[in-house]
Amino acid sequence: MTALRCTQKLLTAMKAAPSSPPTPGANRLGDWSLNLLHTRPKLVVAISEHDRLGLVLEAAPYATLPQRFVEAQLVQLLAIGVPPDVARRECDAMQPLTLTATTPYPNRLSLQANLKDYAWQVEWMMADSESLAAINARLADYIVSINGKLEFPWKFVLHKLTAQYPAAMVTAPSKGAPRKLVDFDPATLIHKDA
Repeated sequence: MTALRCTQKLLTAMKAAPSSPPTPGANRLGDWSLNLLHTRPKLVVAISEHDRLGLVLEAAPYATLPQRFVEAQLVQLLAIGVPPDVARRECDAMQPLTLTATTPYPNRLSLQANLKDYAWQVEWMMADSESLAAINARLADYIVSINGKLEFPWKFVLHKLTAQYPAAMVTAPSKGAPRKLVDFDPATLIHKDA
């Protein structure tokens, strides 16, 4: 089980009542915090609890947000170089998802600060008419403090999810930057080589 810790304004928009936080699940990235951005179109910005990996997706339709969130996470993991079988395993381990509130929990203040920072970055990038794929690629490459160290979330997540696999199985991003989400066809989730 994985908690999607939603802000009150997102819960209100979804017309959802928060559940009690679940026990920690089997996924390695932990719970996620989500916030609603009043951009055009309305967006949801999310951040992983342990690794501060950020992603953004369209808010509407609210009824399908949890399922679309998992799909967006899968695409983001593939874009940063996580092997497809490992990325799918992480997304499967998140199930079932539980909508809960951003009530007191460990790392709450730090996560909320990162969430606000990512929201500001997304609004700034939206003003420059960047695509959601380009925004997600930049969020993965945005340096944040993870466990007291400055890290790139994509590097931290890639290492965490692939550390137990031989190096030959891992497709590392080229030239020190994550692959751009536009390199993937979300319909098939297959990397399109240029």
